Amino acid sequence: MLIATAPCNWNNGDIPDFRPYTAAGQMMDEMIEAGYRATEWGPGMPDDPAVVRSEMAARGLSMVGAFVRLGYREREAWDEVDATALAVAERVRAAGGSILVAAELGDERRDAEAGHVDESRGLTDEQWRNLADGLAHLADLLEPMGMRVVLHNHVGTYVETAAETKRFLDESDPAKVGWCLDVGHLKYGGGDALDFLPQYGDRVAHVHLKDVDPDVLARAKAESWSFGDALRGIIFPELGEGLVPIPAIVADLQARGYDGWYVLEQDTTHRHPREAAAINLRYIQGLGF
Repeated sequence: MLIATAPCNWNNGDIPDFRPYTAAGQMMDEMIEAGYRATEWGPGMPDDPAVVRSEMAARGLSMVGAFVRLGYREREAWDEVDATALAVAERVRAAGGSILVAAELGDERRDAEAGHVDESRGLTDEQWRNLADGLAHLADLLEPMGMRVVLHNHVGTYVETAAETKRFLDESDPAKVGWCLDVGHLKYGGGDALDFLPQYGDRVAHVHLKDVDPDVLARAKAESWSFGDALRGIIFPELGEGLVPIPAIVADLQARGYDGWYVLEQDTTHRHPREAAAINLRYIQGLGF
């Protein structure tokens, strides 16, 4: 298994005031101390890819990819979105990574509805076409760079629920756009990875593993929490402490011959981030794959 961590375990860009940001050097040191040898790009890392690559190489870390929200749903915004996407992609490529993890842009209303979405106010047919076509267009731009784009189902965006995730997978070009299966976000949004894998397992090109606390999820829905509220409530606990059937999901993917990355993310935790990251790594290693 290819296992990586992510800077959001230390520095969360969605709620940057949750804890003081950990400096890049210290964060990388703690990644190594927790047992990791690869990471995605993220908050707190320097903008200069040469600096990042040098600092990572000095520690024996490698770069996997980077997460970015992109607004391809509006056709007139494509030029601006392209510029944003390519800037991130060039930075990641220069640092040694090859995957652009793209989420739909979302907005304040969707963030407020995270986990309790009114699907009747989702994307229009035209916006769905724009999103699918836009990411295929981005894939064409990235291909000469040796990079791939994968769509991340993400709460707080317009690809959150099971139905929305399915529609994107049905409408997008499988030859160009992979799926970043985030098992925690899918559960938070009302779906289940095991329901998707029989039909869409071959679309999985990248995996984010996180768990979901059932009590926090129930309260988030009952009290109409925003995504930020849920993050502060630690909706994503350490792996194995929630309701996501992670062993079964990993077993299914491994049986299918999935050979991509498993990124162990935990957006917020009451523990020290290094400790939480180490717990998650031990859990996955303990599955025996």
